[in-house]
Amino acid sequence: MGRRRLQQQLDLFLHSPAVEMGLVVLILTWTILVVADFLTGQPSHPHLLVVLAEVPLRLCFAAELLLRFAIARKKQRFFRHYWLDLIAILPMPPRWPLFRLLPLLRLPRASVLINRNLHYVAPRIAVLYGAQISALLIIVLIMLFGGLAFYIIEGTSNPDIQTLGDALWYSFFSLVSAEPIGAYPQTHGGRIITLVVVLAGLTLFAVFTGVVSAFMVQRLQSAMSVKNFDLDELRNHIILCGWNRSAPLVLQELQTDSQTRYAPIVIVAELEQLPVNELRAVDQNRLYFYSGDYTRIDVLEKVQIYHASRAILLADTSQPRSDQDRDARTVLAALTIEKLNPTIYTCAQLLDRNNNVQLQAAGVEDVVVADEMAGHLISNAVRNKGAMGVFAELLTVQVGNQFYRLPLCAVLAGKTFWDAQRYLKEQYDALLVAVERRIEGRRQTYVNPPMDYKLQVGDYVVVIARQCPRWE
Repeated sequence: MGRRRLQQQLDLFLHSPAVEMGLVVLILTWTILVVADFLTGQPSHPHLLVVLAEVPLRLCFAAELLLRFAIARKKQRFFRHYWLDLIAILPMPPRWPLFRLLPLLRLPRASVLINRNLHYVAPRIAVLYGAQISALLIIVLIMLFGGLAFYIIEGTSNPDIQTLGDALWYSFFSLVSAEPIGAYPQTHGGRIITLVVVLAGLTLFAVFTGVVSAFMVQRLQSAMSVKNFDLDELRNHIILCGWNRSAPLVLQELQTDSQTRYAPIVIVAELEQLPVNELRAVDQNRLYFYSGDYTRIDVLEKVQIYHASRAILLADTSQPRSDQDRDARTVLAALTIEKLNPTIYTCAQLLDRNNNVQLQAAGVEDVVVADEMAGHLISNAVRNKGAMGVFAELLTVQVGNQFYRLPLCAVLAGKTFWDAQRYLKEQYDALLVAVERRIEGRRQTYVNPPMDYKLQVGDYVVVIARQCPRWE
């Protein structure tokens, strides 16, 4: 268990936005060093300071790939995904100038990481220009690799190439025009490099000028997103079963909360594709979609139900069914999920409260009856004349205060409700509103208990706070 937990922590660490954007910075830094080396020295005589500066970068990337290999559940897949990165960090003799271009092979990885995490850095730019930025990095890779390789091979024999700048301009114009412009290759190696750049230019021309453009952009967006990893790589993810009008808001709330912000979410529904227009406010980079019937065991196994941390069952409206049939499917799915993964947390949405008996027997932790909840909110708003603003703030994580359910802080065991209330307000600016306790295996919740109510080890508390209190 300890080793598995360590692997899960390493997995979360390596795929966190801060680490992945840090890798982008290191990759771009290495690229700049390679270009600077050729600008300040000769192709066959690398600058000593550049060589020394590359050593810690190479070690960082070697450690990163080693950790990824250690946590990879399928080693063959690791080599399929990272073979180019492994070649890029291979140590080569400094006097082999052509092999000094290998670090540039990590630029495609930088484009993948940027596309995956740009939403967290600049959401508006990610929506409008995410794929374009990734494509630009690929173009820069081709131009740099072609120009530097041409300079190494023909810099001393071609009269048209006097400086590195001439070689880069030659590579750029050949790429854009899809034909050699500004020089003519004199060697076989130079001709091969020119052919590669020209062919790349023809491909880019097709991308931006024809039907192939839409296909290539779609492929690029798919390759640059987190979805290029198979579903069996997922761990501690959230599974959302079914689809209705509340699903986009559920996804948005989950991605806003700090506890579930970076958790992958798998949507299982009988839809051909997700309604993209309804998901404009949702970060789709960490969304997976599986089209299928979530009441079937093979479908749940496909989305890794055994390794999921949470399951959400919505009253599914993706297919025309009666309300009774929708609740029956919810109950059947809940029974199956709890049987396959007894440790999972499950929240189910029902249309009829009478169907709650089966869910309680299945071990479902929380049940939401949508119409019943809406009726309570409306009646409370009418009775209190304007209290809806309070409810609206407490029920969303996007504004102000929210509810948080937490295990009892050890220092409060044996304290009274009033003492705990004062302690939490002073230390965490949190308002204690309820205590949850297990009595004979059943969960009992006491909202606003008496002042002298004693808290016990094993209790859970419900607090209102601006952010989740952190205590040991």
